[in-house]
Amino acid sequence: MYRRPFILAGIAGMSVFSSLSLAQSMSSTAAEKRMLYSQRPEVKKFIKDVSARRGLDEEWVAAVLDQATYQPKIERLMTPKPAPKNTKDSRKDWEKYRNIFLGQHRLNLGMKFWQDNKQYLDKAQEIYHVDPAVIIGIIGVETRYGENTGSWKVLDSLVTLSFDYKRRADFFKKELEEFLVILHKNDLKPFEVEGSYAGAVGLPQFMPSSIKRFGVDFDGDGKIDINHSTADTIGSIANYLSKHGWVEGLPMVIEADITDEQAAKFGGGTNPRFKWSSLLKSGVKPLDKTAHYPADMPVFIVDFPYYIPGSLDYTKLYRIGTKNFTSVLRYNSSYFYAGAVLELGTAIAELMDYPGLIDGEKLLPPHLKPAASPNPSDGIKETVTPLNPPKTAG
Repeated sequence: MYRRPFILAGIAGMSVFSSLSLAQSMSSTAAEKRMLYSQRPEVKKFIKDVSARRGLDEEWVAAVLDQATYQPKIERLMTPKPAPKNTKDSRKDWEKYRNIFLGQHRLNLGMKFWQDNKQYLDKAQEIYHVDPAVIIGIIGVETRYGENTGSWKVLDSLVTLSFDYKRRADFFKKELEEFLVILHKNDLKPFEVEGSYAGAVGLPQFMPSSIKRFGVDFDGDGKIDINHSTADTIGSIANYLSKHGWVEGLPMVIEADITDEQAAKFGGGTNPRFKWSSLLKSGVKPLDKTAHYPADMPVFIVDFPYYIPGSLDYTKLYRIGTKNFTSVLRYNSSYFYAGAVLELGTAIAELMDYPGLIDGEKLLPPHLKPAASPNPSDGIKETVTPLNPPKTAG
């Protein structure tokens, strides 16, 4: 749920000296790294403030933080890096990114997860009015249906990012505070909890503050467990999306013929701030000629850059984003992430004969659908649907 930051455009042109200065300003000093965390002045203040605010014992908080180990690799993973010259930039390679999530193994796992948890997906739709395809897409993208929930000690991750990586220290200090409360409330050992290098945990990869705000005991066993309970995972994701504006039955994107000029006028950002009628008046043409939406429905144009085969030049796939695209962007603010969720969710929904998240054309052509079989792992081919060439408005 936490996205590795992309490099800012201006950083790529920095001198070596400027880049080194930036890296140093985002990190703690070598002397600080040699100290116990509880002995650092900044950490002492954190311990005092959090203990008073959350009713925790100062000695307990200090003892927990002193069990953390500084992880330099986490700093490296979080530090933006420019793409080498004359190579493809992964931020502009949508086709490569999407193909990670549409292979045979993940589709098989997604179908089985849907079948095994249908009662909870149906319950989530009834209570929160969130379509099952998007929940399936998120869990598949985040953790491959629980196969990879992360192997970092969350305490190490959050302490390193709070006190050794300065770029977003305030954000991670708040997450560390919530994590300490979770440890204390549930009587957990500090190193029992593992997750991503950014501190996200469980099947949905929630940050600690999201567990507090959106976690749901969906199986009724008296506790919220997003590490082992698929029911709690489904309910928590549905609750998150519901509180971030998900509209049941509305696609995340609408396929359309869109020009570069139209994209420049109606694109950008994370909010659908234009009216459907305005896009139609400008000449944007939905692929589904029978599609009818309210004239004042909020929309915006989202773009997915990808490389032209055999070239370092790239073009863009444009789509019309709805409020539901924005809802997923609240989970992770990357267009690529939201695109992967909607395509994986739609692919599995089509295989399960459920509505998908795209209005305009089928994601999986007939030759990619599995033969009739009681075993969902049979029949799905390894290949994925290639991107269509960019369309031009006629």
